[in-house]
Amino acid sequence: MTDELTKIFFSQQISNVFNKHNWIINIDSYNNFHSYYVGDTANYYLKIYDHEDKIYFQFTLDLEIPKDKTNELLMLINIANQNIRDGFFVFDFNIRKIKYNLIKSYSLVIEEQSLHEFLKIELNLTTRLFHYFVLGFHNLVYGENIEGETLELLFLNNEGYA
Repeated sequence: MTDELTKIFFSQQISNVFNKHNWIINIDSYNNFHSYYVGDTANYYLKIYDHEDKIYFQFTLDLEIPKDKTNELLMLINIANQNIRDGFFVFDFNIRKIKYNLIKSYSLVIEEQSLHEFLKIELNLTTRLFHYFVLGFHNLVYGENIEGETLELLFLNNEGYA
């Protein structure tokens, strides 16, 4: 992260947004993430970095993925990606974790207020999106068959399109 982005990210105003949504800012420099959220069924980690006038928010779901459920997981990721307008899910085969990437363009002068408003909206939506994603995956792992249309409704509901 650039020094300017680091100053904004660790400002009191941005910290308050994370705290309000139960995300904990990581002050341990040994970890490879900036913030984390402890959920009921999974933990989520956020890494923020910038490149070519864009801020990348990469969320990682800390969820155990059974090897025999990889195909079903990839189908769930495909359904989720077709039904969300911002960001996209990927499966990192090396570490066997699900990642959600959200990208925001910014000008050379990053405004704290702009980032504040963006985070206020996106942290809430992302937390709900993860909740629905983990529910869908939980159903797949425990053998409950869910039709594609039902999974699509999970994600449509999250975005407010239903």
